Amino acid sequence: MPTKSQQMAVPYARFSPRPNATECESIEFQLERLRTWAASVGLEIAYEYYDEDVSGKSQDGRPELEKAISHACRIRGILIVYSLSRLARNVKDAIEIVERLDRCGADIASLTERIDTSTPTGRFFFTVMAGLAQLEREQLAERTSDAMRRHQATGRRMSRPDRCPYGYEVHDQDDSVIVPAVEEQHVIKLIKTARDDGMSLRSIAAHLDDLGYRRREGQPWAKAPALIRKILIRETSGQS
Repeated sequence: MPTKSQQMAVPYARFSPRPNATECESIEFQLERLRTWAASVGLEIAYEYYDEDVSGKSQDGRPELEKAISHACRIRGILIVYSLSRLARNVKDAIEIVERLDRCGADIASLTERIDTSTPTGRFFFTVMAGLAQLEREQLAERTSDAMRRHQATGRRMSRPDRCPYGYEVHDQDDSVIVPAVEEQHVIKLIKTARDDGMSLRSIAAHLDDLGYRRREGQPWAKAPALIRKILIRETSGQS
């Protein structure tokens, strides 16, 4: 494997704007920090990649990330990111990326967490920090879910009218309040009963389609096992 001085850097940045975009690190801000770091350790930039206005929840839908990983592998370089959150938002994706880079003799470095997998210590801390990042994300999701359930219990709407949780709809006389949607609540009961009977998510989806039920958008359930999983998680948590 080439030494760090022989390797080249492949910067990758991702920008996913929030309601207040000024609170987010822009693409240019991230790339500038990556260029500065590369220069400070004697790395030459091979090529820069970035994905703009995309979520980091998974690797899907991020073509520039795939190009960056492939480039780093091809030249056995160092893929550098501003922070782990710009690379991946769950342990599975993060570890898969590191393992893929490792198999082809490439490395990864994250400025914010000061991780550099070209060193044994860096590899260890990457695993630890990736786990902590996933834990933080899950805790945030749990707090958000708890808040939503409390508001639903009092009939208060937290989402936009067109984004009510499945099983609820906006009150026809007060758009700040949500109420149970009768037909969707019936579908939720069918989903829970089928799950209790041991059916898989895909089997439940096929069962709903066979009964003639469709999702809110009019599409078949066979294309949305993830939505069924989300409904089951929410309903199970709400019972605890």
